[in-house]
Amino acid sequence: MTIDQFLQVIDHERLTVLDRALALLWWVGRENASNGLSARDICETLERNGHPKQNIFRLNSSLVSDRRTAKADADKWRLHPRAKKELDEKFADIAGSNPEPPATDSVLPREIFESTRGYIERIVYQLNASYDQTLFDCCAVMCRRILETLLIEVYESVGRAHNVKDQDGHFFMFARLLTYFEKDPQFHPSRNALKGLKDFKALGDLSAHNRRFNARRDDIDRVRDGLRIAAEELLNLAGLSGARIRKAQAE
Repeated sequence: MTIDQFLQVIDHERLTVLDRALALLWWVGRENASNGLSARDICETLERNGHPKQNIFRLNSSLVSDRRTAKADADKWRLHPRAKKELDEKFADIAGSNPEPPATDSVLPREIFESTRGYIERIVYQLNASYDQTLFDCCAVMCRRILETLLIEVYESVGRAHNVKDQDGHFFMFARLLTYFEKDPQFHPSRNALKGLKDFKALGDLSAHNRRFNARRDDIDRVRDGLRIAAEELLNLAGLSGARIRKAQAE
């Protein structure tokens, strides 16, 4: 967790500028109590995270008069040991946590999955986040999972889920699902959608099962457009188009 992430996690409207300043002093001194920040450093951090222009002189005056602070180095401030101990109890758990990455549209646009299913939206969040974090094997596996999930949704939507289950009642794995779907006369996916399905099956298989293969950014980028086309067509076939659902809800 960075100092910016820490501030975003603990920040709320009830905190004063001095409260935020003390929290930031705790952050930089949590492992070495002699580390400190100047009033300018603190103001720049606050402004960088969306707070309005700060008065450096006023904050420095507040730090001078507050008994919880002490001089660190030159114009920098640190926490008094007693104040640090109090904030240790307050912030230690937060500092040890890792906030979730922000939601993005790096591989699949979230818009087309909005108002569909919570678990579908969560898969899309995870595959985009894994791409952003350069976890490309994870991303490839999650892309294959979204396609597998959407194929099952298609069959459930027309009351034919039993057609894509084995004798033990478990849904087919992706390869068998895709083979069955491709030959099914009830559905007529576009050539591009089928290509997207097949391309990501191949990449997902390599990332999941080939111990000598590691996916790279280019591997995802190369088949990303086909993935979006396939996912959107499957959503429509399953009656789960986010745009369609939102329109129906509005009516």
